Amino acid sequence: MGEVWIDAGSAAGAGALAGWLRRDPSVARAGVEIEPAGTGTAPAGAPGSAAGMGTVETVTAVVDGAVGVLSLLVAVAAWRRPRATPPPVVRVIENDGTVLEGTVEDVLRTVRARGEREQTST
Repeated sequence: MGEVWIDAGSAAGAGALAGWLRRDPSVARAGVEIEPAGTGTAPAGAPGSAAGMGTVETVTAVVDGAVGVLSLLVAVAAWRRPRATPPPVVRVIENDGTVLEGTVEDVLRTVRARGEREQTST
Protein backbone atom coordinates (compact mmCIF):
# COMPACT_ATOMS: atom_id res chain seq x y z
CA MET A 1 0.00 0.00 0.00
CA GLY A 2 2.54 2.65 1.04
CA GLU A 3 2.70 5.39 3.65
CA VAL A 4 0.02 6.88 5.87
CA TRP A 5 0.34 10.34 7.42
CA ILE A 6 -1.99 11.24 10.30
CA ASP A 7 -2.19 14.82 11.58
CA ALA A 8 -3.04 14.50 15.27
CA GLY A 9 -3.30 18.27 15.74
CA SER A 10 -0.61 18.64 18.41
CA ALA A 11 2.68 17.14 19.53
CA ALA A 12 0.97 15.64 22.59
CA GLY A 13 -1.76 14.17 20.40
CA ALA A 14 0.79 12.68 18.00
CA GLY A 15 2.70 11.10 20.87
CA ALA A 16 -0.48 9.64 22.37
CA LEU A 17 -1.68 8.36 18.99
CA ALA A 18 1.69 6.80 18.11
CA GLY A 19 1.77 5.00 21.48
CA TRP A 20 -1.82 3.79 21.04
CA LEU A 21 -1.07 2.43 17.57
CA ARG A 22 2.08 0.63 18.73
CA ARG A 23 0.04 -1.14 21.44
CA ASP A 24 -2.89 -2.07 19.17
CA PRO A 25 -2.79 -5.84 18.47
CA SER A 26 -4.56 -5.60 15.09
CA VAL A 27 -2.06 -3.00 13.88
CA ALA A 28 0.82 -5.22 15.00
CA ARG A 29 -0.69 -8.32 13.33
CA ALA A 30 -1.08 -6.39 10.07
CA GLY A 31 2.64 -5.56 10.13
CA VAL A 32 2.13 -1.79 10.25
CA GLU A 33 5.28 0.11 11.23
CA ILE A 34 4.68 3.24 13.30
CA GLU A 35 7.46 5.80 13.31
CA PRO A 36 8.01 7.89 16.43
CA ALA A 37 5.90 11.05 16.27
CA GLY A 38 7.68 13.94 14.62
CA THR A 39 10.60 11.94 13.21
CA GLY A 40 9.33 11.35 9.67
CA THR A 41 9.61 13.82 6.85
CA ALA A 42 6.21 14.53 5.42
CA PRO A 43 5.96 14.92 1.67
CA ALA A 44 4.85 18.31 0.35
CA GLY A 45 1.11 18.61 0.83
CA ALA A 46 0.87 15.95 3.54
CA PRO A 47 -1.12 16.83 6.65
CA GLY A 48 0.89 19.15 8.85
CA SER A 49 3.71 19.49 6.33
CA ALA A 50 5.32 22.75 5.40
CA ALA A 51 7.10 22.42 2.06
CA GLY A 52 7.99 18.80 2.80
CA MET A 53 9.32 19.37 6.31
CA GLY A 54 8.55 16.92 9.12
CA THR A 55 6.19 17.94 11.88
CA VAL A 56 5.71 16.92 15.49
CA GLU A 57 1.92 16.80 15.01
CA THR A 58 2.09 14.02 12.40
CA VAL A 59 2.27 10.27 12.95
CA THR A 60 3.74 8.29 10.05
CA ALA A 61 3.01 4.64 9.31
CA VAL A 62 4.36 2.29 6.69
CA VAL A 63 1.79 -0.27 5.59
CA ASP A 64 1.81 -3.22 3.26
CA GLY A 65 -1.57 -3.88 1.73
CA ALA A 66 -5.19 -2.99 2.29
CA VAL A 67 -5.44 -5.03 5.50
CA GLY A 68 -2.72 -2.87 7.06
CA VAL A 69 -4.45 0.34 6.02
CA LEU A 70 -7.81 -0.87 7.33
CA SER A 71 -6.30 -2.01 10.64
CA LEU A 72 -4.52 1.32 11.04
CA LEU A 73 -7.57 3.44 10.21
CA VAL A 74 -9.85 1.44 12.54
CA ALA A 75 -7.30 1.90 15.35
CA VAL A 76 -7.07 5.66 14.69
CA ALA A 77 -10.87 5.93 14.77
CA ALA A 78 -10.95 4.00 18.07
CA TRP A 79 -8.26 6.30 19.54
CA ARG A 80 -10.20 9.40 18.56
CA ARG A 81 -13.67 8.26 19.68
CA PRO A 82 -13.42 9.14 23.41
CA ARG A 83 -11.52 12.38 22.79
CA ALA A 84 -13.06 15.78 22.16
CA THR A 85 -10.69 16.53 19.30
CA PRO A 86 -11.39 17.37 15.69
CA PRO A 87 -11.06 14.41 13.34
CA PRO A 88 -7.45 13.91 12.30
CA VAL A 89 -6.60 14.45 8.66
CA VAL A 90 -5.25 11.27 7.10
CA ARG A 91 -3.28 10.99 3.87
CA VAL A 92 -2.61 7.56 2.37
CA ILE A 93 0.05 7.46 -0.33
CA GLU A 94 -0.16 4.15 -2.15
CA ASN A 95 2.79 2.52 -3.90
CA ASP A 96 1.33 3.41 -7.31
CA GLY A 97 1.17 7.10 -6.34
CA THR A 98 -2.59 7.18 -5.66
CA VAL A 99 -3.40 9.55 -2.80
CA LEU A 100 -6.42 9.26 -0.50
CA GLU A 101 -6.96 12.17 1.86
CA GLY A 102 -9.64 13.23 4.32
CA THR A 103 -10.85 12.45 7.80
CA VAL A 104 -10.07 8.97 9.08
CA GLU A 105 -13.73 8.04 8.66
CA ASP A 106 -13.83 9.25 5.03
CA VAL A 107 -10.65 7.41 4.06
CA LEU A 108 -11.82 4.28 5.89
CA ARG A 109 -15.09 4.30 3.91
CA THR A 110 -13.17 4.69 0.64
CA VAL A 111 -10.75 1.84 1.41
CA ARG A 112 -13.60 -0.45 2.50
CA ALA A 113 -15.66 0.36 -0.61
CA ARG A 114 -12.64 -0.30 -2.83
CA GLY A 115 -12.11 -3.67 -1.12
CA GLU A 116 -15.76 -4.61 -1.65
CA ARG A 117 -15.53 -3.69 -5.35
CA GLU A 118 -12.38 -5.79 -5.74
CA GLN A 119 -14.06 -8.78 -4.06
CA THR A 120 -17.10 -8.62 -6.33
CA SER A 121 -15.00 -8.29 -9.49
CA THR A 122 -12.96 -11.45 -8.79
